[in-house]
Amino acid sequence: MELNILWSRNRLKIVESGAVFELIELELNKPEKSVTEVIFCLLAQLCANADGRDQFLKHAGSIAMVAKRILRVSPAVDDKAIHILSLVARFSGTNEVVMEMLRVGAVSKLCMVLLADSETSLKSKAREVLRLHSNVWNNSPCIAVCLLTMQRPYVIFLEL
Repeated sequence: MELNILWSRNRLKIVESGAVFELIELELNKPEKSVTEVIFCLLAQLCANADGRDQFLKHAGSIAMVAKRILRVSPAVDDKAIHILSLVARFSGTNEVVMEMLRVGAVSKLCMVLLADSETSLKSKAREVLRLHSNVWNNSPCIAVCLLTMQRPYVIFLEL
C-alpha cells in the first residue's frame, strides 16, 4: 500500500509539472511508434487522476489526438487510447466533453474498433465507452452508420 501512496504522490507531482500538456504536444509532433506507445502509456496513467484528466481536457487537441491514433499506430496504443477515452467519458463526461468526443471523431473511432479486426477485449472496452453516453450519441449520424454496418450481436449495445 505504501508503494501506491508514493505512486499517487509522484503522479500528482508529474501532473502539477505540466507533463500532460507536454506529452500531448510531443505526440502532436508525430514521433515514431515506440515513442507514441510510451506517451500513451503515460497519459493513461496520468488520466487516472482527476487533476490529470483536467489538464488533459484543457488542451484543445487532446481528445482529437487520442482519437486519431486509434487503429493507426499499434494495438498497444489502441488499448491505451480507449482506456484514456474511457476515463474521460466515465469520470469527466460533462455534456461539453461528450459533445467534443462526438465532434472530433472519437465516437466514430470507437465504432470503427467494433467493426475492425481488433481483439475481443478491445471491442468490449470500446463498447463500454459507447454505452456510457449512448443516450447523447444515439442521435448522431456516425452512430447510425455504425449500427447499420454492424452485425446483429453488436446492435444491442446502444439499446441497453
